[in-house]
Amino acid sequence: MNAEISAIVNLLGQPSSHQRWPVAIETWFVGCEQEELGDLVDVLLQQEPPLPTEEEEGNWGRLFEHLLQRERADLASELEIVHPSTERISQLYDSLGPASRVRHLLLALLAQRSKPASIEAMVSRLIDSPPIEVSGFAVALSPFLQRDTNWDLLFPRLFQALSHPVAASAILDLSNYLTRQGKVTSHPAVDLVDQLEQLLKGVVNQLASIEDGSIMKTAMELSPEEIASQVNEGIALASALCDAIALIGKEDNTGALFQAMDLAHRRIQAEAAAALVRLNNEAGKQRLGGLAEEASIRLRVLAYAEELDILDEIDAQYQTPVARAEGALALHLAEPHIMGLPPTSINLFDQTRLFWPGFDEPQDCFLFEYEYALGGEPFRNIGIGAPEVLSAGSDLTGLSTEDISAYFAGLIVSHTDIFEMPADDLDSQAQIKADRYLQQLRESGYEDIIPVTYGFFFEHQALAAAARQGDQLGVLVIDDNEVLWLPHTSTTRVLTADDAYHIYKGRKLFASFQLQVE
Repeated sequence: MNAEISAIVNLLGQPSSHQRWPVAIETWFVGCEQEELGDLVDVLLQQEPPLPTEEEEGNWGRLFEHLLQRERADLASELEIVHPSTERISQLYDSLGPASRVRHLLLALLAQRSKPASIEAMVSRLIDSPPIEVSGFAVALSPFLQRDTNWDLLFPRLFQALSHPVAASAILDLSNYLTRQGKVTSHPAVDLVDQLEQLLKGVVNQLASIEDGSIMKTAMELSPEEIASQVNEGIALASALCDAIALIGKEDNTGALFQAMDLAHRRIQAEAAAALVRLNNEAGKQRLGGLAEEASIRLRVLAYAEELDILDEIDAQYQTPVARAEGALALHLAEPHIMGLPPTSINLFDQTRLFWPGFDEPQDCFLFEYEYALGGEPFRNIGIGAPEVLSAGSDLTGLSTEDISAYFAGLIVSHTDIFEMPADDLDSQAQIKADRYLQQLRESGYEDIIPVTYGFFFEHQALAAAARQGDQLGVLVIDDNEVLWLPHTSTTRVLTADDAYHIYKGRKLFASFQLQVE
């Protein structure tokens, strides 16, 4: 075993870390011979136990990502992929076992090759021993979105995996993509349209039972997280099914689409309505036009209306730049990692035209105040819908409109001469200047100063910190010319020192843009 392979095996046995692997290891994947990659897989097959622990799986996933990147580079260079062999990769997938959350990357490795033997091995495992998660199935099939192959190697056999809950949406999304891109002469599931309609009815009934709460009578043990997971998976599958039924194009198969359009969930209503429009059903046009009023679904509705050439069916007030910006922010807020649902209300807070980072010409900038009223105190904040779509965890409602715009501009600006570092990890030169700033703050009456971030903004250097001024807590940024002081105006979602630094950067940006204009 060579030194690099030995080092990799040692890394695999350690708890997963977000830090980069040693440069020598990462470089080895780029420059080694294919035979050495084959040797690495052989060594992995000899590991005991074959299934990594939960702590170790992150490193195994990182290893598989390196194999994917190396194979992608070899394919781009038109090199024949010989090692690791399809057989050995398949064996490694099997040895990791059904509980593995990273082995789907090995199927992506096989799919990427687009060879009959590798596709046969991949399809067999997707049918007989699929990945444990929906996302894993999608990743396994993702190479086919970039590389063509003989699609007869995939379909119709891959539809045998539809019985797996994690499989259906990814398989249908791929078959829908191939049909829409004209890569196949007809939808691969054309002979299964009746089964697809029955499957959609089942998904709709499941989602309806969640909406009306009746699911708790038959599945009382479900946790809120499990119900949320069922909803997300149901939405993805229902959307893929609506699209597939529409692309197949049989106008008699509309019953399930009408059922889907009766669900409360706006995304599924839009998908079903668009599918009905494609099947020449007037009811779809009417529903799609009505849905444009809902901010969180508006952009999807407009996209479908444009694609289906029925924009004239949509009220003009929902096609304006401000309406589109409102829709973009509402959709952003509804993302699971942001708020998880659309706001109760959203209203234009400020509209102005500004030079904006990344654009050569002034841009229309739209700020919106949004509110969530779900019991107790309403949750309010300010977000931006154009030219960026962003929200904040801290309460921005106490800031001026100028500083809110500065906050979002400073949040997204990217330049090699704009960077930050933790204030407790400075080199000697920066530390000298930071100490000087701290002394100036103390002399100006600031107390309990907690340095957080030290920033470099072109020729400027600045220190961001939390502090107290008299009885008032707040955050500040100091540079050679001024102190930006922002007292806390919220008791729960207070501005952080980094928030203050974003505002500082934004102010500097806007000032520099103004100088360029003058």
